[in-house]
Amino acid sequence: MALLSKPKQGRPSGPSRMRSSTRQATTAECIIIGAGHAGLSVARGLQQNGVEPILIEQLPAIGDAWRNRYERLHLHHLTDAMHLPGVKFPAHVPRYPSRLDLADYLEAYAALHRLDVRLSHRVLRLSKAGDGWQLLVQTPDSDTPIEFSAGQVVLAAGATGITPHVPSIRGSDRWSGQIIHSQNYVNAEPFVGKRVLVVGTGNSAIEILCDLHDHGARPSLLARSSNSWVTREGFANYHRLLARGTTILKYVPFAWLLAPVVLRALDHYLMIDVKRRYGDLTEIGIATDPSPPMLRMAKTRGAKAPSYIDGTWGDVGVSIINLIRHGDVPLYQAEIEHLEPNQRTVTFTDGDTAVFDTVLLCTGFEPVVTHYGSFLDAKIMGSLTQKGLQPWSEIPGQSGLWPALGGIATSRYALQILAARVAAKIQNTPPPARVLSPALSFLLGGPDPGLIQIPRRTVTIHLLALAVLAALALT
Repeated sequence: MALLSKPKQGRPSGPSRMRSSTRQATTAECIIIGAGHAGLSVARGLQQNGVEPILIEQLPAIGDAWRNRYERLHLHHLTDAMHLPGVKFPAHVPRYPSRLDLADYLEAYAALHRLDVRLSHRVLRLSKAGDGWQLLVQTPDSDTPIEFSAGQVVLAAGATGITPHVPSIRGSDRWSGQIIHSQNYVNAEPFVGKRVLVVGTGNSAIEILCDLHDHGARPSLLARSSNSWVTREGFANYHRLLARGTTILKYVPFAWLLAPVVLRALDHYLMIDVKRRYGDLTEIGIATDPSPPMLRMAKTRGAKAPSYIDGTWGDVGVSIINLIRHGDVPLYQAEIEHLEPNQRTVTFTDGDTAVFDTVLLCTGFEPVVTHYGSFLDAKIMGSLTQKGLQPWSEIPGQSGLWPALGGIATSRYALQILAARVAAKIQNTPPPARVLSPALSFLLGGPDPGLIQIPRRTVTIHLLALAVLAALALT
């Protein structure tokens, strides 16, 4: 269903319209830390399974994590691949939503389902308490932290981390220029006419570089390593076929046998689509990874997501490849060796030098586990770092503690499985049929194993199909 009707003309986008929950309970069957896409998806899944969770959100409004990012930011997936469970984007939202479109959507999603979200609540400590969990939470109305308790806790405070990764660069303390991380970039206005070295080839780097170019700055790109590239329309086709294939995998006997072949073919199609549209990227100095984009991402557990080669800013924009090919954006490929003291000169490891006013680090964020360390005790953190975070499963050795991982596109699949498992444990009922092990699901289903679920109806269909085949063979 559509979430909201088109707003009246002139309605400003962005400001919060949802107040913090007025409910006062501090005990719940499940508490979710974080009210972003993951927390909201799990909360709705729990609701559908008869559990009403409390969501603890440290920001003043749902969606502020998106509202506070750089102005040009648009999603690179179509709206039909980015909505949360059961609620599509309203019809007036463009095919590629802006950060404000998404923020308003998340906020309205929570209001529509009357989720119990406690805003401006920050978790100071999460610790084991008997068979459950205790949370010490700083609230906006009191100087004294409040204790919350729950039998189950879902960690949904980010999918890829919120702590900026800032690499150490020799000479940065005495360099005359400015060094900032992409987290602190708002728009191109402060950089008009200035020489900016954009470090990185992720989607934020590409979009920010195009923003700088379009608004009168003089950006250059530092591509430090090989990358995989996709076109937005090609990746949209990939998402559409995956979504349609979910039904086939669940209801058509033995269709899963062909799933790996189809997914691998789709993955190679993404590479072919880039070459067909933009030619051989190596000719202009862009190093490309030989592995298909989604397989590469699966191998690196999501750390190496592909970058979009074509337009930015919704349906409008320029291609970074064309900017490089036409000489509008200089390309550097060697690492920064050091920054010259009391100058604005950057020296690269290949001996090349160039003068810049700003080095803009689009170097990503630390793993989400780093953020969890701000409120988890050392024993639990040790369990996380040693055994890692497994999708849709309790953290080993920490009964009742669940990580909610994955991007928005997988939220209505994988996180619904997680919600069903949490609800089953609360209600002491048999859990839903398990998703295959991560290794086997990657083998059969590619890098989106949330699509490969083995529900009982699928097992029944396959058993009936086997019985029919056996009967035919005996006649």
